[in-house]
Amino acid sequence: MLFWSCLLSLFLWLRVSQTAAEWSAEMPEAVVGLSGSCVVIPCTFSYPADGKTFTEFTGIWYKGYYELTVYHTDASEISGAFQGRTSLTGDLSQNDCSLKISSLSSSDAGSFMFRIEIKDLDKYTYVKNITSVTVNETTEIPISVEEEVTSVKPVTATCAVYHSCPSNLPRVTWNHNGTHSSRSQPQIPGQLRLTFYTLTFTPSREDHNKDLSCSVAFKGKTVTNYTTLNVKYPPYDVKVVSKPSVKENDSVELTCSSDSNPLPNSYQWFSSNGILLANEHTHRLERVSRHAEAISCTVINTVGKNSSGPQKINVLYPPYNVNVVTKPSVKENDSVELTCSSNSNPPANSYQWFSSNGATLAKSPFYKLERVSRHTEAISCTAINTEGKNSSGLQKLNILYPPEIKSESSCQTKTLTVCDCIVDSNPPSEVKWFGPDSLETFSSTSIKQTESFTIFTLQGWLGFPETVQCFANNTLGNSYITLEAPQNGIMIHIAVASVAVVLVCILVYVVRKRWQRSRSLGHSLISYTS
Repeated sequence: MLFWSCLLSLFLWLRVSQTAAEWSAEMPEAVVGLSGSCVVIPCTFSYPADGKTFTEFTGIWYKGYYELTVYHTDASEISGAFQGRTSLTGDLSQNDCSLKISSLSSSDAGSFMFRIEIKDLDKYTYVKNITSVTVNETTEIPISVEEEVTSVKPVTATCAVYHSCPSNLPRVTWNHNGTHSSRSQPQIPGQLRLTFYTLTFTPSREDHNKDLSCSVAFKGKTVTNYTTLNVKYPPYDVKVVSKPSVKENDSVELTCSSDSNPLPNSYQWFSSNGILLANEHTHRLERVSRHAEAISCTVINTVGKNSSGPQKINVLYPPYNVNVVTKPSVKENDSVELTCSSNSNPPANSYQWFSSNGATLAKSPFYKLERVSRHTEAISCTAINTEGKNSSGLQKLNILYPPEIKSESSCQTKTLTVCDCIVDSNPPSEVKWFGPDSLETFSSTSIKQTESFTIFTLQGWLGFPETVQCFANNTLGNSYITLEAPQNGIMIHIAVASVAVVLVCILVYVVRKRWQRSRSLGHSLISYTS
């Protein structure tokens, strides 16, 4: 077997020697490919056509000196290690013998040579044109970006990628949104090609100290590289920080906090009306009160500035402005709920209700009175929190009830006849006076309001009826009473005497007139006689 192999080699060598002057090929001495990618061996060849045209070509590539058949026009002749991984990128009839090897591995490294078989002409192996293939492992992918970037200002990052397979370019992805572009350098035949993939994006403060990655996917392998972003941004999330709470009249220290890059270089403190209070990182308030105004702070760095919102200090104080709160009014015999209200910090956590004589009635924020009456006594409440306690004043309920005419109502006669109608009601009543026949009405001569009652007074001279009726009414009901009006004897005597005097005067006048007429007649008779 060895003998026949040697004899075949000698025969081929003699055949090549006879015709080599007319056969030639051009291919690089060496090419470089990346593991997992592909590589192309550029190749052109010539043969002694002598003006003839040939149409049937068989192209064969060998690894080493006929060790492995890398490519054959008849795919069944290809060695198992290269099955499905090799192809010609050109057309043999156009003298293009370029070979593509896909899915490179380190075992593919070595020397390669080309052989052409032309029907009706000859066969030739270009043993003087050997190409050495080197397979490199995929290298790291450098990422370049500015050392410091500023938020909201666009920036461009570049990922430099070497690749060896022009027909199957690597797929590049970034872990940040932005605008993508690429730019390749001219490729030297047989060498790796360098392409710059760029990402233009606008960084934000959230990108600070985050990794920016460039991932390059070759066929069968992905390589990723990272760079950490250093993003400059103005102060953000500015806050006034202090103790959760402070007791009234104590002191408290406030701190102006923020998130920024670079760190702040100055601070400002302002009152709620914009007055500058201080220029330090911290600000101290002395003897704070519940009325302390809100405060804000401003943080400044080399990129910009930002301010907190007004911050109200959580000042603790005991209850004040304690009040018994209820409906404006309640009808007699109804129920009513009372609420103990107050202003305090923290809110009141316990309550007490007291009667006007100091007896404890309840211990809750609310107190319900059943079937209230006009005689219900005044009530007060006490509100208590962790800082102290305070009480309301006594609160008298506004009880509504219909008129009640008191039995003390009566008529008396002295110089005049005076009738008093004493009415107890809420709301106050209107009063009308009627004579015995209920047709004759009178209006009160005077109205007097006391702490508990309203006194309606009717007074008269002659002709005052023997009885009068006092009729009282309000929105809740009505009531009436009939009063006897005693006659005034002195006034009757005066009246009779007055009549007598008038009659006497009339009589005297008549007698005098008659006497004067008689005297005048007597004088007339004497004169006539004479």
